[in-house]
Amino acid sequence: MAHRRLTVQREFSLALLCGMILLIGLSLYSSSTLSLAPHEAALLERADQPLVVQLSHIYSPLYLLLLDQWQDIGQHPLWLRLPGMLAGLLALFMTARVMRTLTGTHAAPSGLLLLAGAPFLVAQARAISPATLALVAALVSYVFFLEYMRVGKRRWLGGWVAATILSWGIQGGLIFLPLLQSVIVLLYRERYSSDKQRWWWLAQALVLIVFALTFWQSFAQFLGERLTALTPLQTAEVVPLLALLSTNLALPEALPGMLLVLFLALSGLLATNWRKNPRHGLLILGFLASCPLYLFAPQSEALLLCTLPGLFGLAAMGLRLYPNWARQGLWTAVALCYVWSYWHLY
Repeated sequence: MAHRRLTVQREFSLALLCGMILLIGLSLYSSSTLSLAPHEAALLERADQPLVVQLSHIYSPLYLLLLDQWQDIGQHPLWLRLPGMLAGLLALFMTARVMRTLTGTHAAPSGLLLLAGAPFLVAQARAISPATLALVAALVSYVFFLEYMRVGKRRWLGGWVAATILSWGIQGGLIFLPLLQSVIVLLYRERYSSDKQRWWWLAQALVLIVFALTFWQSFAQFLGERLTALTPLQTAEVVPLLALLSTNLALPEALPGMLLVLFLALSGLLATNWRKNPRHGLLILGFLASCPLYLFAPQSEALLLCTLPGLFGLAAMGLRLYPNWARQGLWTAVALCYVWSYWHLY
């Protein structure tokens, strides 16, 4: 038993190391492309705005403050994009803990490798964007939530409150995380003690009050503008959304990779025990929850990136359903789809 545990731990550590090397290589490759994209230049311009203007922005005031300090040190495009890669590496390291909890020890290494090479993550890590930092904030929230629900120590709940409030400085739309986690507490309330639930709802009330006091005016304006602009036709954007998540490509180029990832994710869905296991429920809802926001929220790449751990966690669980020969074939297909996406990216 001890030998088997050591083997699993070694496999997990190797997957994490390979994933980090993969993400670093893909993020730094093709460094000759040094011109800034229009959205990157716009972020740098917003970061130069006065402090009061930055703090009043609902989406990323803390990120803009950090970016302003970072660009004071240097203006080279590689330097300006370096925080995205560093945040991506930190996100990968934290995903190791979250995915191990949600998917299980055996599926987690595959999920890590799928996430590390994901074209959408690579594209965001190579850009000046708050997306990878928002992913870190989401994963921190997951860690504190899972630990509190596991052991019931209130220091984890206090950490969750602090992390949740700070996350809004990176992307105000991350308010969906405490709402998502509250849905999990409601759906699986029989799995948690009354003491855990009582303290959780007190912390939830505190968090929502702080959000209302801080962002209510901007949030109400956002809802008024965006919800009234929603149309039934926007539901058709679900397919391009899945293509972006799977391959970072538009259709029809994304079709093979999108179908493969969806096949694996649906296989993983069949392997879950979501009716009884709250961790599997969190894995599934974590993938689904922020996707609708992409249909009408600006700067939504930061929110959409938060769905990748859930998507590739399910895909990793799906991979384990098949025999070794089929698994090797599926990994080969994934590699080919990723290379196809990188070819378009670079």
